[in-house]
Amino acid sequence: MMLAVNEEAVRKIGDILSDKSAPLKKRFRALFTLRTIGGCLAIDLIAKNFTDSSALLKHELAYCLGQMRDTFALPTLRDVLSDETQETIVRHEAGEAIGAIGDSSQMEFLEKYRNSSIQTIAETCELACQRLQWWAAVDEEERQLAENVYDSVDPAPSEVSDCIKENVCSLERTLLDEKAQLWNRYRALFALRNIASDEAILSISKGMNLFWESLKLVKYNQWYASFLNDSR
Repeated sequence: MMLAVNEEAVRKIGDILSDKSAPLKKRFRALFTLRTIGGCLAIDLIAKNFTDSSALLKHELAYCLGQMRDTFALPTLRDVLSDETQETIVRHEAGEAIGAIGDSSQMEFLEKYRNSSIQTIAETCELACQRLQWWAAVDEEERQLAENVYDSVDPAPSEVSDCIKENVCSLERTLLDEKAQLWNRYRALFALRNIASDEAILSISKGMNLFWESLKLVKYNQWYASFLNDSR
């Protein structure tokens, strides 16, 4: 949803984002304000900052472009994913953002990176392709069922069933199963996040302890999934 904000005000927010002398927290607030405003100008103002020296900021630039779900951002995200001078975590987030936007025409582009020698990039693009396939195959009702209270576009939709809250043990087994498809493990992960019970939180924690060296992408997104704001 785009907010009605005049162009001058939007450009001033963009100036804050691009101000390398400003505290990072101030630049982040500007970034997320632009994400909320939406539209082509906001996307352009975000996109111009991928030359910044902060990998953390660039990661969040890509994340916000994906969450905006606007195809106008796709050329920028494709360029970032293709740019081997960018940090891996930035390229990863660009690939994930392409999947989040949900345009099935990007499948062929993403397929090129499914066999990347960089595991994180390969796994990211595999998931992004599967998300695009899922998005194209399901109806609007199933898409809505997969939505979450955090209003985020996740790398994979959560598992959905009538008895999902009683299925924490089953979801945990899937999450921790290193032989299971990455897509299924992600769906289990985000289902556990959405359940947000004590048992679900412990299940996610077990995954964080298990995957220190292997499948770093799963572990990274377990940290992301833990933003359910629960101190337990």
